[in-house]
Parts: sequence; C-alpha cells; structure tokens
Amino acid sequence: MARQNFVGLVVSQGKMSKTVKVRVQGKIYDRRIDKEVITRKDFLVHDEGEICKEGDIVRIEHLIPKISKRKAYAIAEIKVNKGQQFELYDSMAKTRLQQENKSKVQDFVKQKEVFQKTVNQLEDLRKLDQLVSKAQEIANKQFEEGASSTTGEDQEKLLKEIEAIKVKYNITSYPTPQEIVKLEINQLDKSIKGDEFLKRSQNIQFILSELMNNDKYASFRHKVLNAKGKNNGNNKDEKHIVKNILRKYVLNTKNECPVPLEN
Repeated sequence: MARQNFVGLVVSQGKMSKTVKVRVQGKIYDRRIDKEVITRKDFLVHDEGEICKEGDIVRIEHLIPKISKRKAYAIAEIKVNKGQQFELYDSMAKTRLQQENKSKVQDFVKQKEVFQKTVNQLEDLRKLDQLVSKAQEIANKQFEEGASSTTGEDQEKLLKEIEAIKVKYNITSYPTPQEIVKLEINQLDKSIKGDEFLKRSQNIQFILSELMNNDKYASFRHKVLNAKGKNNGNNKDEKHIVKNILRKYVLNTKNECPVPLEN
C-alpha cells in the first residue's frame, strides 16, 4: 500500500528535538461559493538528522506506526534547500550589524576624546586669561605701593604658570590672533564662505532685482525664458512666473549667474 505523501514548507524549526513544523497548502472546491479555496494545514514532522531549516520545501511521508500522538509523518526528501541560504543571510546580517555597532562605538570614543581635548584646551585658555589678569593686578599694585617680597614671589609663580601654558600651545604672545582651539563652528564658517549655493541664496533678492529691472541683463532674461517656452513676461500677472523661473535657474549652481557677487 502506497504511503501518503505531501509537499510543504518548513515554517518552524529548533523548538522541539528532532521535530519540525511543515505547512501543506492545497485547494478544495467549495460548492457554496462555487470556486476553489486555498487550505493550509500544519504537521509536526520527524526530522531524524535535524538538517531541515526554516524556508526549506520538503516532501513528508506518513509513518506506520506513529512516532507519537501528534507525529505521524517524517521527512522523506528536501526538494528546495532555501533554509540554509536564509540561515547564511541571517548570520551575515548579524556579523555586519556587529561590525557597524563596533564602528559606531569607535567613532563615539574618538568624538568623546576630541571633545574632552577641546574642553581641556578651553579650560587652559580660561586659566591663562585669569593668570594674565592677576599678573597685571600685581604689577599695578607694585607700581602704586612699591615692591615687596611676597608680591614678587606671587608674580614669579604666575609668570611660570603663564609660560608653561604658552609653551604647551606654542603661543608667542597673549592675547594672540592665531587659532588655538579648532572648533567645528570655525570649520563650518570657512566652508560656508566658499559655498556657491549659499552665496546665491543669501543674495537672491538682489540678483532677481537686477535681472528683472536692469536692461543690461535683458538678453540673459530672454534666453532663460525662451528655453522654458515663455514670453518676456510684460504682463503684471506673468511677472511672478518669470521671477520664479529666474530664481530656479540662478539657484542651480550648474548654471551661470550673470550678476557679480561680493566674496
């Protein structure tokens, strides 16, 4: 007698010893609605070698006698081995996630070190400012009241501390015009000055006023409008359309800006 066979998908694995859950899908005709209906049924299947993974398409075969009350089928064949690929992708994704988390932690530690270094530099400069002001007060006091041993010793200590901070940061004179602490806002200001888009957007009202009202740029205005299929825009209702077209053209840094701007 031929044994009952089904082909199904492994939907659960590893929760029970030598057991997987296989979902078998089929079709039956429903006379009430006069069409075929998809049915699904789950089977607990015996997997002696524990080689099946979630996602595998397998053929299961009925057992006589049953292994247990709920297990009456066993794995007969693995038709499509997709579960191994899914497991490989899962392990690759986990390793990649670990590497990303490790790189994020390293970046955080570096940023923390840079921040702490900046804070220490600011504290040293604040201390230098206080020491310089104290030294000036002592010098003024000596000039007014006359020199004494105690004030002279205090001034020498202050001068030594000031000199140590100057040597640490290569400061020749204080206050100094040179950049000692490299803050992000200084770097941002340098990048902003060289940004062409930001320069145009900051002066967009001046540019549009020159292009709309100055006859020197009439040919440029006609060229841009003709490229868009528009007329000269002499009507009052069309002036805002012309202005928007010129604004979009100028704000695109790939296009030329005929109006000279100050650096």
